[in-house]
Amino acid sequence: MNRKKTYIAIAISLISLFSYLLGWSGLMTIDEIKVSGISKSQKVSTLTAKEVIKLSGIKIGQPIARVNASSVKRKLLALPQVLDVNVNRQLPSSVLIELKMRKIEIAVTASGGGFLVGDASGVTFAKVKKVPRGVPIIKTSTSKILLSQTLQIFQTLPTKIQNRVISIDAKTRDSITFNLTRGVQITWGGSEEQDLKLEVLNELLADPNNKKVKVFDISSPLAPTVR
Repeated sequence: MNRKKTYIAIAISLISLFSYLLGWSGLMTIDEIKVSGISKSQKVSTLTAKEVIKLSGIKIGQPIARVNASSVKRKLLALPQVLDVNVNRQLPSSVLIELKMRKIEIAVTASGGGFLVGDASGVTFAKVKKVPRGVPIIKTSTSKILLSQTLQIFQTLPTKIQNRVISIDAKTRDSITFNLTRGVQITWGGSEEQDLKLEVLNELLADPNNKKVKVFDISSPLAPTVR
């Protein structure tokens, strides 16, 4: 029994020593902090690796075991352009901060001029004077509910239609209109009867008699009109 207690005491002592060496001694301190995931294509973002490291609070010379990954993640997720963060300790002396950036998928008109760009979830993270090519502009109020509803409808559209959308007018929840290339306009209306509207839209677009049509009004899907 005494031998067992001795073994337990030795084990506890070794664990304590190991914890001290990792967390408080200078044997395993950080000498390199790396940052990955800052997209070079994210032209509207000026975020740099140095800024990420500074905001993370991780410092060269700090014991690697004392890096609080949860705290670092929380600080960096405060940046609107950052979608996710992963912090990896690479023993004995490196830390890798992996960022997942939000993609520029939509733009909304900003007060005072210009545009706010954001991802498909509706989170905006930068203001620009000119919208990147291929990104649809949503002209709406400041209502997050209306923006979310508009994005939800946009994402239900066939990919070939999404790729042609230049801008979206969404002044109210019942007056959503998609403006496409070649001057084509789709008057969608509200969010009700989406499946039926999609079915009607596909039929109208597939009809060879509608090749020169500029306006497809499916706000009332049981009585659609074209002109």
